[in-house]
Amino acid sequence: MKKLFVYLTAATILAFGCNGVEFSPNQKFRDGTPQNVNNTEIAKLQQQTPGPRIRVAISSDTQRMYKEAQLFVDQINARNDIDFVILNGDISDFGQLLEFEGIYSIYSKLKVPFISIVGNHDLVANGPHIFRRMFGEFNFTFNYGTIKFVCFDSNSREYNFNGAVPDIAWLKANFKLDPGTSNIIAFSHVPPNDADFDPNLRPIYEQLANSTPGFLASFHAHQHQPDKTYKPYNNSVPFIITNAVLKRAYTILDISNGQIETTPVNF
Repeated sequence: MKKLFVYLTAATILAFGCNGVEFSPNQKFRDGTPQNVNNTEIAKLQQQTPGPRIRVAISSDTQRMYKEAQLFVDQINARNDIDFVILNGDISDFGQLLEFEGIYSIYSKLKVPFISIVGNHDLVANGPHIFRRMFGEFNFTFNYGTIKFVCFDSNSREYNFNGAVPDIAWLKANFKLDPGTSNIIAFSHVPPNDADFDPNLRPIYEQLANSTPGFLASFHAHQHQPDKTYKPYNNSVPFIITNAVLKRAYTILDISNGQIETTPVNF
């Protein structure tokens, strides 16, 4: 029996250890972990030809909810009218490699491109290192059709409200229309009216969004509640907070002729 135990233990080490199975919660990367996913997905998106209406499926807060994430992917794949998917933060719960890889393995089965944005849970433990290497920069932009999409880190609490997140200087530089674009839409995880958003930067961001020509809306997640919209000023652009995959919900965003329409979906 002792020899059998030793043999099985050795076989287990060979079978699992040599194949790079995760044992340490501190592991940052391993062979086979995807890299630069956002650049790859944006490149796929650029190969598509947008129609007069752009339709985006906005998801967020997967946080170890692998069954729910798979149901979401199945729903999107059953449609033929989605241009791309946004995963608006909190891909992980504890910032661990296996969590990121688990959600990636599900979302990678989407028939349309998906672009991922950093959430507050993605910035704990080794999450910042994993996210940056696996998905890319925290602040980035991409264009699709006549729309410029600005994606940024708004997880102020994870930086102890140091006044640098969100990066207002970067936003000012990127809240500008590129050649061939006529409108801007922003995405970040934590909404400006949330306690996890730097309260000193909230009015600055809201004023910047409202004073930017062609700005249509600012989309956020984080609160795990039914979709809601707030407007800080009269005739303000909308700040829209969408629901979560962990609550078995996502939002469809339609963009056409400089106008937007959102539809919450429960599954």
